[in-house]
Amino acid sequence: MTLFSRIRTESISKEIFNRLSENDTELVWEYAFSRETRRKNNAEADLDSVEYEIQFDEVSLEQMMASGSEVLSFTIKCPFEFNLRISTVIRTCLNLSSGKLNQLIDADAVFVHGKPLQKKHKVQNGDIVNIQKEILKNILYNGENQIEVGLEK
Repeated sequence: MTLFSRIRTESISKEIFNRLSENDTELVWEYAFSRETRRKNNAEADLDSVEYEIQFDEVSLEQMMASGSEVLSFTIKCPFEFNLRISTVIRTCLNLSSGKLNQLIDADAVFVHGKPLQKKHKVQNGDIVNIQKEILKNILYNGENQIEVGLEK
């Protein structure tokens, strides 16, 4: 793939030039997942085949709920663009079923940059997710200790 075309080497910042000369893995990954680089090269990527691992600090729900804030807030750090949905990140980090996440979304309890979460929203580096803790608590604990009994006539 072409990263730079028809430009003088002086036009490339020294930092980027040196990192490319040293085969800097992090920079190479940034260019490999760059939508702009793919567009310039008229290249298509099979982003659905990318294997990834979501890394996060595990915090118990009790600890999350115990904080004084009404909102659970976290920032997503993901320097690469590969069609990862924010809903997947939320489900993984909070250990939620898709049904419980749907309940949160339907209750307008999840916001990204102050706007209600859309299921199709893709992760962008620096996304800030806010979740209304009281609604999350109600969804998580409502019904867990209940047993449905069906009566037949």
